[in-house]
Amino acid sequence: MVRIRIALALSAALSAVAPPSAAAQPLPTTYLTPQTPLPPKAIPSFTDRLPVLSASSEPLWSAYPRIATVVDDGATPLAVHMCEFQSNVLPTGTFAAGKRPATWTWGYKLGGCPAAGALPQDTYLGPVIVATRDHPTTVRYVNALPASPDPIASNPLGTHVLAYSDSVDQTLHWADANMQMCMSTMPPALRDVCTYPYRDANGAMGIPAAPHLHGGEIPAELDGSPDSWFTSTGMMTGPTWYASPLFDPAPNETVYRYPNTQEAGPLWFHDHTLGATRLNVYAGLAGAYVLVDPAQPLPAGLEDPTDIVPLVLQDRMFDTKGELFFTAGTKGGVLWALNPEHPYWNPEFVGDTLLVNGTVWPYLEVEPKRYRFLFVNGSNARTYELFLTNPKTKVNGPAMWVIGTDGGYVDVAQKLDPNALKPAPQRLVIMPGERYEVVIDFGAQPVGTALVLKNVAKTPYPGGATPAGGLGQLMQFRVACPPAPAQCGTGGIAWDPAASPTIRSGAGAVKPLVAFGTGTLGAGVIAQKTRLLTLNEVMGMPVNAVNPIDGVTTAYPGGPLEILVNNSKWSGASARNDPASGAAYRGDFTQTLPGGLHYSELPAEGETELWEIANLTADSHPIHLHLVQFQLMNRQALDVPKYSAAYAAAFPQVNDPATGQPLMLGMNVCTAGAYCPGYGPPLDYDTGTPGKLGGNPDVARFLKSAPVPASAQERGWKDTVQVPPGTVTRFVVRWAPTSADVGTTAAFPFDPGGQGGAFNYVWHCHIIDHEDNEMMRPDAVLPIPGAVRSYVRGTDF
Repeated sequence: MVRIRIALALSAALSAVAPPSAAAQPLPTTYLTPQTPLPPKAIPSFTDRLPVLSASSEPLWSAYPRIATVVDDGATPLAVHMCEFQSNVLPTGTFAAGKRPATWTWGYKLGGCPAAGALPQDTYLGPVIVATRDHPTTVRYVNALPASPDPIASNPLGTHVLAYSDSVDQTLHWADANMQMCMSTMPPALRDVCTYPYRDANGAMGIPAAPHLHGGEIPAELDGSPDSWFTSTGMMTGPTWYASPLFDPAPNETVYRYPNTQEAGPLWFHDHTLGATRLNVYAGLAGAYVLVDPAQPLPAGLEDPTDIVPLVLQDRMFDTKGELFFTAGTKGGVLWALNPEHPYWNPEFVGDTLLVNGTVWPYLEVEPKRYRFLFVNGSNARTYELFLTNPKTKVNGPAMWVIGTDGGYVDVAQKLDPNALKPAPQRLVIMPGERYEVVIDFGAQPVGTALVLKNVAKTPYPGGATPAGGLGQLMQFRVACPPAPAQCGTGGIAWDPAASPTIRSGAGAVKPLVAFGTGTLGAGVIAQKTRLLTLNEVMGMPVNAVNPIDGVTTAYPGGPLEILVNNSKWSGASARNDPASGAAYRGDFTQTLPGGLHYSELPAEGETELWEIANLTADSHPIHLHLVQFQLMNRQALDVPKYSAAYAAAFPQVNDPATGQPLMLGMNVCTAGAYCPGYGPPLDYDTGTPGKLGGNPDVARFLKSAPVPASAQERGWKDTVQVPPGTVTRFVVRWAPTSADVGTTAAFPFDPGGQGGAFNYVWHCHIIDHEDNEMMRPDAVLPIPGAVRSYVRGTDF
């Protein structure tokens, strides 16, 4: 990713830019609401307590703020409302001594929204739903967000969250509830409706939202895919909104009955609205879904999920009134867009302030004993590289023991010792969408010790700017004793991973699709298909152009116009087949399905596939697959310049049907032998490369080193994987339940076909600014014919 946006972000804190010229025509007062960024140096750190689970009985935390927690009984449907309310986010003393400011946010709330005028909520995050394996959980999601996306200052039906109202970019392929049809690769005209953020003055259409259970092994109808959105007024729904015949949801609702048949694991749920995920999650729509299995043998002390301390890591910006600030348009007097084509889209939001569990730079008191933490990276784009340190003594530690990954417990706990620097520092690296469960033993820390959770990840990761100031620290741990000091240090996690690191073994072990030690396929594992796929960045040129927001001629630095998976748009539309000839899609993609989609990934249920992802961009991307968990096999260095030359040489000339001349897209001219953005792969998807699907030239002769196996922290089930730049990342994915034995052809308990592709899964980059602008593709699973299903549409969901 271009480094210029780092300079742009810094400029917001360091200086003010010149105001628009006097010649610019004034815009309507309802257009954008002025905001001034709050300098992060003005925000205190370690003054307020970390919100913890409402079910926690830890003595030290009796007066701590709480995250709503519900242990589902499987019988009573849960009503989860999407609401707007004020939360305690910024610390006490940010603006006035002894006072804590309130911030308008969105969030999921159990049972209903807070009443008007209610006290600020402890946090916008949550709830945490604890579900039990093989006992379905029914969730009625109610979109109770404001009726209008307009700012409340100009519309009584509108929202207080300016980070949403002034940031929806209608030029992206997005939910488009008002049907403005602004999606374009050309800059919008000045004061055209497409220049404005999404507006709906009469509140007829409402705000679209789409809850997604991340990590869920669930039917496509219940997946919460980007096109499953529904609006707060109930007037509009996306093409894959699911109206269960069992529950008769209202138009502003959907009811998902999750089967919970998968292995225990730390799932979470968040918004997934097409083209607006980055804003809905930024406003606060995220919660946790912990699936437990009472029948799974576990070491002593891991049985009770309410012992988990969630640590949801996020970054934000604020204005001088304490409200959320988002880097869109020309907010705060800074040009955040790199290109005029998308005036409100920033390729990656990176905030200047860090939050844990919805609180800026909190602290947590801990006794000298073992605790169990669940790390969730809920940021838009920021990666974290974490370890504990004592800032007084400069001693690092204690170590973290990784006991679980995205898809559940690992076989053997993996120690991350920050003092072991060879062959590389042992730190917990976590990208957006990833989860890691760890045990930390504070037993050797004297009472009174203050430790800091440090972050040393560069942004963009891994080659960007080193975190400075508050960006290098997330929270403080204070070692203390409870009111009854005789009990100090007792009652922690009984199991000691340092003494006995094994968690799963025998028949209960992780099914070995991969031999983690060697980075090869597991014994007896056969990959029926191999897919070679690319990550591509489409760049815009530096240009002096009229800013469609304010009419001022502006020097745009140029940068990513969009980022793509396998050089394909979300829809799969392509210039490979000339629309003038009557063919509107590539012949190696499917015909049009709901949402105007053309599929290229059509895995067969029960089959095992090897995915090779060649990252041709400058930064790491967290790649996430819906429905399935997979196992990381290895990574291998790729000679990107040489491969990119061979890749470009495989493209044919692509002409603009209107002119007959080669298409021009961003900095690219689609002549023969030149990269053509959005064309899809240069070769036929199915037959272009012998032995590999994907349509890309083989990488074999461009590999530079031996394969490197998965790191210690990654050796378990994953649904989100780090794909570094300049590498080919390989993982093994089986389109079947994780519990199925190797060598068997197992079916899901439900039909994963989504009614012939009418409902779909997706795979995408979990930098949500990227997925909002084309870095996502739908996929449809081909079900095993005649498979017996125990979880049936119309009967169970």
